[in-house]
Amino acid sequence: MTTRLGVTVSHEATHTLVTLTGELDVISGERLRTVFGKLSEEGAARLVVDTSELTFCDSMGLRLLLETHDHAVEAGGFMKLVGVRGVFRRILTVTGLHVAFPIHETVAEALTALDG
Repeated sequence: MTTRLGVTVSHEATHTLVTLTGELDVISGERLRTVFGKLSEEGAARLVVDTSELTFCDSMGLRLLLETHDHAVEAGGFMKLVGVRGVFRRILTVTGLHVAFPIHETVAEALTALDG
């Protein structure tokens, strides 16, 4: 069984918006790891990740997001999560990872808080 993960990247003046749709797991995560790796090589360290259409995330997906967050911070940037809902929100809360990521309801809210 294959899982589908949609990844859309949009480079903006103040940040890079990464929109995720579908399932983030051990299979589809390699695609996202490649995308995040390329963004890191390009120097994109100010990331806003829209998860409002993410329907599933396993432990590998969580690890990938946390590693990407850490790399962004080490490079002087950030990684903000947007639209964290449903099962994904519950997973972040149960694991305590909700405190590791700046989480916002909307992209507009995250952009308002870019320097905060």
